[in-house]
Amino acid sequence: MSRPVTRLLCYNADVDRDRTFQRRPLNAPRPVRVIEDANGMPTSVNGRPVARIVDRWRIDDEWWREPISRMYFDVELAGGIRWTGFKDLISGQWYEQRV
Repeated sequence: MSRPVTRLLCYNADVDRDRTFQRRPLNAPRPVRVIEDANGMPTSVNGRPVARIVDRWRIDDEWWREPISRMYFDVELAGGIRWTGFKDLISGQWYEQRV
């Protein structure tokens, strides 16, 4: 007999100045400044040059509700730092995806 799977929602809890808690989902995408070339490939992330693109993939989902269309990039920045982010293909905005 198998047990039902419980879905866990995790949140960061930030305390502001008046001691009230602000909850925000963990791993929520954050806007980031990306410079891209003519082909849409990132060349710099927050002022750090992209040394190489390790991988990229596209996700198109939920077309029946609110469409999601994203191009994800796993890149190595100058200095060997790995960065994963995506470009929202609907709005054109870039986001950092923390893991």
